[in-house]
Amino acid sequence: MKTEFILYGLKLNEPDYLESIIHTSFNRNEIDKVKTLAIKKGYVKFRVATFNGEAPNFADPKLINVMEVKWIIINLLQLKT
Repeated sequence: MKTEFILYGLKLNEPDYLESIIHTSFNRNEIDKVKTLAIKKGYVKFRVATFNGEAPNFADPKLINVMEVKWIIINLLQLKT
């Protein structure tokens, strides 16, 4: 199966959980062109993920946003007090 590239982006001063999928393509060069256009639209933070048709491995530590987990734990602890 061909590798699909997924471009995620975040606008200035937005929290990480508001990250958006900007574009998907099987052509890496196309992703780079769209990234340039997204910068003009106010996006400042990007990441590119790949997808080969496999099921996601949710136990993979790379998929866990550590800062988000810390935020959730802190808020849960505040609710208990």
